[in-house]
Amino acid sequence: MNGRYLLWISAPLALSAGVLWLSAQEPKGEARNPAAEGVKVAELASQLQNREKAIAQKEADLRQLEQRLNTLQATLDRDRGDLASREKAVQDALAKLENLKLRPVIDPQIIRTFEAMDPAAGAQAMKELAGQNMDVAVALLAGMVPKKAAKLMDQLAPLDAKLAGRLSERVGLSKPKDPAA
Repeated sequence: MNGRYLLWISAPLALSAGVLWLSAQEPKGEARNPAAEGVKVAELASQLQNREKAIAQKEADLRQLEQRLNTLQATLDRDRGDLASREKAVQDALAKLENLKLRPVIDPQIIRTFEAMDPAAGAQAMKELAGQNMDVAVALLAGMVPKKAAKLMDQLAPLDAKLAGRLSERVGLSKPKDPAA
C-alpha cells in the first residue's frame, strides 16, 4: 500500500487511540463519571467512523483518477507512435524529393536512344556529353536500364577510366534511397 494511503489511515486511528487512552485515565482529584465517559467514547467512535468513510471515499476517487490517467497515458503513447511514423514518412518523402531535385529531368526518348546505341558509340557520346554537362550525363546514365548502362560503362572505362569512375560515383549518389532497403 502506498505511504500516503497508510498515513491517511493511520493518523486518524492513532489520534483516536490517543483520545481513548486519555479518556480512560482518571482525572486526579475528581470523581469518575462513567456516563460522561460513555458519551465521549460514543462520540469519538462516531467521528472515527466518519473519518474512515471519508478516507475510503478519497481512496476510491484516487483509484478512479489513476485509471483515467493510465488510459490517457496509453492514448498519448499510441499518438506519439503514430506521430513518429508519420514524421519518418515525411522525412523519407522529403529526401526522395531532394534527390529528384538534384537530378535534371531527361527526356525518356534520349534515354531510349542511348540504350539502343552500340555500346562503343554510346560510350564515346557519353564521354562528350560528360565533358559538356556532367549533371545531364549522370541523369541520363541513372535513367538507363542497368544492364544497358553497364555495357556502356564497360566501353567507357577503357576510353576514360577517371570519367567512368566519376560517373559511377555521381550516379550512385544521385539515386533516391530505397526506404525498403
